[in-house]
Amino acid sequence: MRVQVVTVNHGTSAYADLLLRSLIAHHRLSPDLSILLLDNDSGDVERLDWAKGFGVEIRPSGYSLEAAVTTHGEILRDAVLAEPDCDAYLFVDSDVCFTTGDTIGTMAAELAADPTLFAVEAGWAHEDGKLFQHSALTGTSRIRESVRFEGADWCDPYEFDIGYGDRVHPFCALVRNDAPFRTTVTELGLSPALTYCVRGALFFDTLGLLTQIMKTHGRTWRRSSKSVIHFGNASWQSTPEDGKAARRDALLHTYRQFSDQH
Repeated sequence: MRVQVVTVNHGTSAYADLLLRSLIAHHRLSPDLSILLLDNDSGDVERLDWAKGFGVEIRPSGYSLEAAVTTHGEILRDAVLAEPDCDAYLFVDSDVCFTTGDTIGTMAAELAADPTLFAVEAGWAHEDGKLFQHSALTGTSRIRESVRFEGADWCDPYEFDIGYGDRVHPFCALVRNDAPFRTTVTELGLSPALTYCVRGALFFDTLGLLTQIMKTHGRTWRRSSKSVIHFGNASWQSTPEDGKAARRDALLHTYRQFSDQH
């Protein structure tokens, strides 16, 4: 399966450094695995130049850190339209660390084995390996979203009720590149969406609307047998740091030794 990896660096170059080093350490690089990092004018992306020697493509996203709304889904849409020649896209957040061999290959095999799946999502693990159950397949949960108006600071995060809690999460999701997916991306995109109806306001976070549309094609998603470390909320200015940087840097030291030797 030809896999196009897509990640977005939104002022998170130190995390992106770990992502790329850990991905390269745990996967056999080949023409079937392409890696694209799109940078939101982070200002220090040159620290990732080492990755170009491993075939990683780094280019501007066309957006900046000063965008007034979340741009993640729109950047993913642009990447899908610009890079059509693959069997699946691995959307992965910049604050992910791969920890086991051939995680992407396992996810690809799981996706290929079940034609009813449109996506496979990695398990979300903490550094101790304990899995975090970040969302339920059914029911209502709550998410955070924030906006920044022109000339103003980011507002405090606020909450929406999710009308449909089932969605594949873009922190590490392998999505099949087929006609229903491409039509959805072309016509509607992958950004958050909000609908109004007699049942109230229904909010769909990034890839949330895609998940619901795939149901109309009899398609679903599953969690992979493989997991990755996901620090979470690395680009949120108002999120407490809670020692994440130190834990990130300890892992980065380990993986830097590997990539520097190769």
